Amino acid sequence: MHTLKHSAIQSVVRRQLLWTGGIGLLSRFGMVDAGQSRSSLKSRIVCVGGGITEIICALGYESSLVGVDTTSRYPLSVRHLPSVGYARHLSLEGILAMAPQQVIVGHDAGPLAVLSRLREAGVSVSRVEDGQTFDALISRVKQIGQLLQCGGKAQALIEKLNTEWDALRQILAIPTNAIRVMFVLGQTPSQLLVAGTDTGADAMLKHAVLQNAFSDVRGYRPVSAEAIIAAQPDLVVLTQPDALTPGNSPNSRSLIHQFKGLSATPAARPGRWLVFDTMFLLSFGPRLPDAILTLRRASIEAMRT
Repeated sequence: MHTLKHSAIQSVVRRQLLWTGGIGLLSRFGMVDAGQSRSSLKSRIVCVGGGITEIICALGYESSLVGVDTTSRYPLSVRHLPSVGYARHLSLEGILAMAPQQVIVGHDAGPLAVLSRLREAGVSVSRVEDGQTFDALISRVKQIGQLLQCGGKAQALIEKLNTEWDALRQILAIPTNAIRVMFVLGQTPSQLLVAGTDTGADAMLKHAVLQNAFSDVRGYRPVSAEAIIAAQPDLVVLTQPDALTPGNSPNSRSLIHQFKGLSATPAARPGRWLVFDTMFLLSFGPRLPDAILTLRRASIEAMRT
């Protein structure tokens, strides 16, 4: 059993050496063709963070991705890539088996010991800046552009995003009535998990000039029927993994109305609930201007019912 495990680790290290600079050494021992050079090898990237993956793809480097985490769901084609699992519980052996040259991770990726071991194995590990503002998005694009050595492409993407952001600000400047939103991140048959302050959901509501009905709580918290009645939300925004298009459905409406308290709020009216793909609203990647505009327009339309 010990021999088999040692052999498997040797195989992983051999592949890692092949892709991270050990070409000359391996060729010297006949483990790879002498004519094969580092420059002929395609860059191999493992990405941990849905928004980061979106930026890499927007820069034209999707073909370099060899592995992604569970939050990397867009573009749809990345779902076919091998998964490294949940961002906070990365596996050293699993990542090394993908023989990456670069591992690019978000703020929450870990454990830190795994990232340190990857660096010891010769893998370039870079942590990308966090943030839920437009300026933070621009900083991420610049940083990833530097990591991928594609400053020109990064600048082109930044100019595109700036144009979209300027147009969005003009639209958001048009005054409308205040809309109180209950943002539901998760749910069970007996409990809602709503977004308070200091959350990505709260940041999105502020971007879209919408009021968080639960701004008096912090983080994502379960709420009681009494708290829902007291909050009096006008609208419910519900996120679900892989919801294909923003909108609502009879199934979602039936689910929402199972929760006590909602029937005593304006959000109980038909059409006063919206369903979005989780990562569309909360990845804070290149789709941020589109996500904000879509959330804003859908909310205003729902209030007309």
